[in-house]
Amino acid sequence: MNRKPVIQKLGRFQGRTIVISDIHGALRTYQKLLKKIDYKPGKDRLILLGDLVEKGDQSLPTLRFIMKQMEAGSVYPMMGNCDFVAKNVLFSYRLDFLKQVLLNRKNSLIHEMIAEAGLPALTEETDMDELCYELRKRYLKELSFLNDLPHVIDTPDYILAHSGIANEKTYADDFRDIMTRFQFDQEDVYFSRPVIVGHMPVSEYCVLYPSFNPKLNKEKNIISIDGGNVVKKAGQLNALILSHNTLRFVNTDLLPKVRALHTTRPENHYPFYINFSQGDVELLEEGKDQSLVYSPHLHRRVWVDNEFLIDGKASNFTNYELPLIAGQTVHLVNIWGDKAQVKHHGVMGWTDLTNLSYDPVLEHEDTDLNW
Repeated sequence: MNRKPVIQKLGRFQGRTIVISDIHGALRTYQKLLKKIDYKPGKDRLILLGDLVEKGDQSLPTLRFIMKQMEAGSVYPMMGNCDFVAKNVLFSYRLDFLKQVLLNRKNSLIHEMIAEAGLPALTEETDMDELCYELRKRYLKELSFLNDLPHVIDTPDYILAHSGIANEKTYADDFRDIMTRFQFDQEDVYFSRPVIVGHMPVSEYCVLYPSFNPKLNKEKNIISIDGGNVVKKAGQLNALILSHNTLRFVNTDLLPKVRALHTTRPENHYPFYINFSQGDVELLEEGKDQSLVYSPHLHRRVWVDNEFLIDGKASNFTNYELPLIAGQTVHLVNIWGDKAQVKHHGVMGWTDLTNLSYDPVLEHEDTDLNW
C-alpha cells in the first residue's frame, strides 16, 4: 500500500467556502446543518474534513449522499482515520485488527453493508478474507470512493487536513500522520497560512468549562473545528464559513431543547472541566453524592459528582454553572438527581432542574468569529 499523502490543490473561490468536519455517519444532523447555513450546491464550495462515516447510525446513507452531492460540483471530501475502514476492506489490510474494532463498534459502515447485503452478522468466527471479498463485489464503488479521497487540500489561503500536518512543504511522510495527530493545537508548530483541522473534539482542549465551538489559535495559525458530533453526548456539528475575508461558524445538533424558567447569575469562582482524554483521577474521599479526587491534568483536588466517576475516570464533568436568562432555549444534555447538564451557544454547564421547563422553542444559533 502506498502510504504517501495524497494532496489536492484548489484555487481561490469567489463564493462561500464551507468547511465541515467529522460527520461520522450522522446524516440527519448533516442535512440539518446544510439547511441551517442555506447551502447552495454548485454556488458554495463545500469541503468535508474527513471521518465521513463510522460511529453514527447512517454511515452508508451518508456516504451515498455525499457521493451524490459531488455531482453538483464544488464538493471536496477528504479522508479521515475512520474512513480508513474502506482501505482495510479493499486491500484485506490488518483484518484481525479490523475485526476487533468492528466487534467493539456498534455502528459502522461495514456493519451496514453486511446488513444491506444480507450477509451473516460479524462474529469472532467470521472469515474476514471471505467477508471482504463479498463486500468488494457488492460495494466496490463506495469503498473505492473513500479509498481515493485526498489527505490534504491546499489552497492559496489555507491548508486543510483531518488532524494536522507536520509542515507546509511535505505535510507528512505518511498519511497516517495527517489523519491521527493527537491534540494538534498543542504541538510546537507555527504556520504562515491557517491550517484547518478536525479529528480532535475541541472540548478536549478545555479546562475551565467545555466549549464545542471552533477554536482559533491565532499564534500558531490553527483552526480546530471538530465539535464532537456523535462521539460526545453534548457534541455538535460545526460549519466554518469563509467568505470575503470574514470567518464565522454555524452549528447544530439533535439534542432536545428546553426553556429556561429563571435568570441565574452564578459566580463560578473556580470553574473546571475534566475532559475525556485527561479524565484519570485519584480518589481521595468518597461521599454520598460527590467525591473528592485529585486530577493530575488540572493539578487540583476537586469535588466530582459520583455520576461521572466511572472506572477511575471523571471524564466530561464540569462544576461550571451555566448562566441562564429566563425564556431562552438551551440544549438538554444529561439529567442526574436534581441537576442537568445544558448547553447554550456551544458552551456546556450545569443547572438545577427547577430552572428548566420542557417547553421547547427553536433558536437560531450561529456565532461570528473574527480571525
